[in-house]
Amino acid sequence: MRPGRVVCGATWISIGWLVNALTPLAYLWASPNTLVGLSLAALARLTGGGLSVHTGVVEAHGGWVRTLLERAPFVRGGASAITFGHVVLARDAALLDRTRTHERVHVAQYARWGPAFLPAYVLAGLWQGLRGRDPYRDNPFEVEAYAVG
Repeated sequence: MRPGRVVCGATWISIGWLVNALTPLAYLWASPNTLVGLSLAALARLTGGGLSVHTGVVEAHGGWVRTLLERAPFVRGGASAITFGHVVLARDAALLDRTRTHERVHVAQYARWGPAFLPAYVLAGLWQGLRGRDPYRDNPFEVEAYAVG
């Protein structure tokens, strides 16, 4: 089956138009989290980091964001990158490239979960920790992202 098409009996029905029509709604649904990401992206840019748009996602790296990610308390050794809505922040440009596929899974998760994503992510991690598992690696959102990239 070709991407963007579903089979209905023996007839191909294109759903590409539907995906295109819903894209603005996905941006709107994720916008509260995206605003957090845009604030941090501006911080990166204002403190010497880089800023670009890649496949509809704002990407920022370096500056103070690098320091924040290096000291991220939720991942041993710090985080390479983090996503807020349709914004991906990374320590440097090379890590943006290396983590792009993984972080795009999180962008899609934000588009599905909207404002509920961050609380759901934190609760999923806490639940894993209470079960004696790794709150980060066993978090279902991370499991999905690592399975793809």
